[in-house]
Amino acid sequence: MPLPVRDLRSNLGTWAVPPGLTPAVARVLLDALPREEYDPEFRGQELETTYFDTRDFALRKARRRGDKYLTLRLRCYQPGDTYAVSVKTEDRKFRLEIEPWKAEAILSGATDMLVELLPGDLVARLLALVGDEALVPVATVCTRRYAVENETDRLTLDVDVHTDTGKSLDADVLEFKSKRSVAGPPAALAALGLRPVKISKFLWATLWR
Repeated sequence: MPLPVRDLRSNLGTWAVPPGLTPAVARVLLDALPREEYDPEFRGQELETTYFDTRDFALRKARRRGDKYLTLRLRCYQPGDTYAVSVKTEDRKFRLEIEPWKAEAILSGATDMLVELLPGDLVARLLALVGDEALVPVATVCTRRYAVENETDRLTLDVDVHTDTGKSLDADVLEFKSKRSVAGPPAALAALGLRPVKISKFLWATLWR
């Protein structure tokens, strides 16, 4: 199966969805945009996203400062066992699909392979932040994602967001992304009274409490 969302869009809005409103939000999504080709029956897609950092959380500290940071993760898309390495900085996104055997090796401890997969400028940023420290997996965030999209816009609804360390969100998470710099979500969402939120799953997953 090809990698979902081959084009990287900008996040223009995030909302907390109380579980009682999840069916209503799903209805709005289905009315607003076509179902994505990877989930034509709108049954949801299981995602497991593993974040990497040093043992003293050099990348997390940089992310909290917010000026020059780098977030590094490996995502598994189910069904299909499709894997992708992705990097986010304050002004750039990078994503690369990799073979399952490489992903399994990285998750098993061969994190040096991550550096070999990145472009030179991102390697330079990574080394500037972590130095000689080894990378280790620090948290895996699991969710079931429902998505609709067209050529420019994409809406995703993540339900049952939890980590392999026992954390879970009380609400589901709705995101609106677009290739357009000025765009807005469906007007029908306003009637639901959803609260906007700002959340980094990396920061949330790696905070003990």
